[in-house]
Amino acid sequence: MATLALGIATSHIAMIVGAPENGDPAQVARFRAGYATLAQALARAKVDALLVLSSDHINKFFLDNMPAFCLGVFDSFTGPAEASTGIPTRRVPSDPALAHHLLRHGLDHGIDWARAEEWVVDHGFMTPLYLLDREARIPAVPIHVNCAAPPYPSPARCYAVGRLLARAIADWPTDKRIAIVAGGGLSHSPGDARMGAIDRAFDERFLTLVEAGDGAALAALSDAEIEATGSSTGEIRSWIVLAGAMDGCRFQRIMYEPIEGFVTGCAQCVVYPKY
Repeated sequence: MATLALGIATSHIAMIVGAPENGDPAQVARFRAGYATLAQALARAKVDALLVLSSDHINKFFLDNMPAFCLGVFDSFTGPAEASTGIPTRRVPSDPALAHHLLRHGLDHGIDWARAEEWVVDHGFMTPLYLLDREARIPAVPIHVNCAAPPYPSPARCYAVGRLLARAIADWPTDKRIAIVAGGGLSHSPGDARMGAIDRAFDERFLTLVEAGDGAALAALSDAEIEATGSSTGEIRSWIVLAGAMDGCRFQRIMYEPIEGFVTGCAQCVVYPKY
């Protein structure tokens, strides 16, 4: 059976690549160092494939078609969709056998996945991919978790989907090792009246729950309290899916910095499964 070997959660703001000068130099240095630490953990894990969880930022999906969860099913994909991220456009290999297994397993066990057979992914996926695997050596399956437009999947549903993802990996009859990378958050409000506000208290509360492996408390978060902390704080749903996949595991915080120049509470964690 396949093995879930590693989990990584990280803010995916593209300014860490394209406009690092916007942030406080010391904070940006800690954010960059965190990515280096995560990249080392990924290299040590010797995984055969990645699942990359992120919200699409109204590039692939729009209000006429906004799935709660969508799998990319193809041999490879390109990104980023945006032209000004500083991330070089490149093609990333995927693992269609893994994607098809997750699709079929989900339909049999409680995830009605949407699927995309063509997808130019945006910075939400490409920032972590670029900084964790510069040479695009590891096949990656992108998974959209809707954090862009309501109605959103609830935190409880996100946690349950994570549990089902872990089950699907364990039921895949191969000896491959899989890592899950969750991108997004923490508190931020790009493009609205709250832009620039960072809710440090909420970020610390959320990270404390993640570090404790407190799945019940993460699942109990409400859409309203998340939205109150920032219009795009909802990207933490990707982290909650990962927490569900690593049910009960304690995450190790790598860094947290409320980077005002990036208008985002930026954080990174790593988690290893319990065996």
